[in-house]
Amino acid sequence: MSIRFGLNVPTIRYKGTGGTAQTNPLPRFHLSFIYGNKLGKGLPFYLETGVSYTEKGAEIEAADEYEFRKCNLKYLQIPVVLKYRWTTNVDDFTIQPFFGGYIACGVGGKTKLYTSRTKQSSFGDNRYNRFDAGIRAGCGLSYQNFYFETGYEAGLYNIAGDQYTDYHYDDFDGFIRNGNFFMTLGVNF
Repeated sequence: MSIRFGLNVPTIRYKGTGGTAQTNPLPRFHLSFIYGNKLGKGLPFYLETGVSYTEKGAEIEAADEYEFRKCNLKYLQIPVVLKYRWTTNVDDFTIQPFFGGYIACGVGGKTKLYTSRTKQSSFGDNRYNRFDAGIRAGCGLSYQNFYFETGYEAGLYNIAGDQYTDYHYDDFDGFIRNGNFFMTLGVNF
């Protein structure tokens, strides 16, 4: 069992036939309760899952069709990763690379429009879908009860609402995905 808190550096990727446009990152945070279970006797593999409150989002620069905005997306997220625990020659110090996935449900969030000075919900048919899912990979370091990890989450699910119209990237094909670089500190019990 572990409690973890950390920094998110998320982006939102808009895909068009001419390439992928990325927005400016909007640093946010996450808080997680994680449980790991060893997979078999004598094996250094662990399955880790839990629940996280995580905030993602981005800054979208102004253009002719729309104004500068900051999108804040708040999720409850369930990560599931397979971890390899590599024991070093230093007592109680391990290196733990991991790979897995996540599913998330949007529980709130606001989009702040700067020219009109208004706020609106970030989720809806003409904004973002609440459901998100993707893969995550990274590496953790553990010393005694203290834990540090860094990694990246790549959203695979299209979070564009059915009638999304806010972003007019050249040849926009209607696909929007989350991306998130994260750093985490934690305490293992």
